[in-house]
Amino acid sequence: MPDIGGYGHTIITVMWLETAIALFFVLLRLWTRVRITRTAGWDDYLIVLSWLMLMPYTLGCTVAATKGFGRHSAELTPTAAISATKSEIIGQTFCIIGIATSKASAAIFLLRITIVLWHKLVLYFLMFAVTVVCVLDALFDFIRCDPIAHIWNPTIDAKCWVSTEGFASLSIAAGCASAIADFVLAVLPWFILWGLQMKRKEKNLIAASMSLGFLAMVCGIIRAIALKSLNSRSDYSYDTVGLILWSSTELMVTILTATIPTLRPLYNDIRGRSTRSYGDEDPNRMRTRSYHLNNIGVDRKTDKETDSNRKLALEPHNDYSKTMVSGGRPDDGSDKSILAQGENSIIRTNVVRIDYDDQESQWGSKKDWSGADRAH
Repeated sequence: MPDIGGYGHTIITVMWLETAIALFFVLLRLWTRVRITRTAGWDDYLIVLSWLMLMPYTLGCTVAATKGFGRHSAELTPTAAISATKSEIIGQTFCIIGIATSKASAAIFLLRITIVLWHKLVLYFLMFAVTVVCVLDALFDFIRCDPIAHIWNPTIDAKCWVSTEGFASLSIAAGCASAIADFVLAVLPWFILWGLQMKRKEKNLIAASMSLGFLAMVCGIIRAIALKSLNSRSDYSYDTVGLILWSSTELMVTILTATIPTLRPLYNDIRGRSTRSYGDEDPNRMRTRSYHLNNIGVDRKTDKETDSNRKLALEPHNDYSKTMVSGGRPDDGSDKSILAQGENSIIRTNVVRIDYDDQESQWGSKKDWSGADRAH
């Protein structure tokens, strides 16, 4: 029979609510990347993996709560206390891996839009450091003692080469590394977006959404402080409640932080602005040619792209009702299709390749009311 009491109901309610919220945003992200922009990449796969790590963590803590986790150890039978602790520790391992993959997803997202070397070096180092520390933390929880059962049942005699205090110190180090990563991932977007040819309002909006990482950083700091409870021996099932809840919250917030900036194309699509092309108000700057392509898809086999000679290669496709493709020189070598697709923004995708030949020498150029050349 379930033995839920103390903070048990709080654990179950909070963690399942956070898991559902994270799932909702992950599904929106997948829809945006797969159906709208068609630019799914490793950052998307890692964010899905992060949620898949959050789910077993929630399940493990739910099972633990039904066995008495969240209550004082003195209120539980030895068997119930051992079983609850085992379920929580196993679940916590998935959470640690999920935190690492969620930070990596956010870093890869930024790598897709930056071309500055030092930005890339910082992001690669960040991914490496956080991943190594988190993986070691997850592994040490199971390999530090022989037999492993001693970890959740201290009454079993065992040989441990890393003490409980030593493991708690490693976990605190992992928590600090996670908080530092959140800080960097919240600040760096401002540097990355600074040099892009976008309206200031758009820059601030995108960078601000990415800076939600400050919330994850706060959660990480609180979790790092709560990790001291791992030293608890007499009342583990009660003392570590704050730790598991803040761990779940940090992972959820990180998933949201890495996901919300990718939803701008979905937002623009809903508002009916996703077909607008980039326009430059500066009369001294070259304007781009815009072509309305109705009910068509793109031949992805066409991979040749030059600035002076672009040939149109299209095939029927029913997924789009209307698409605007802008010609002209690409802004740089990065993938900025994940950024704003509104007016006065830069749009580029590595999926669609559009080439055209200027044939004004053979046919007269036809102008529309805006003065732009229209393709027929």
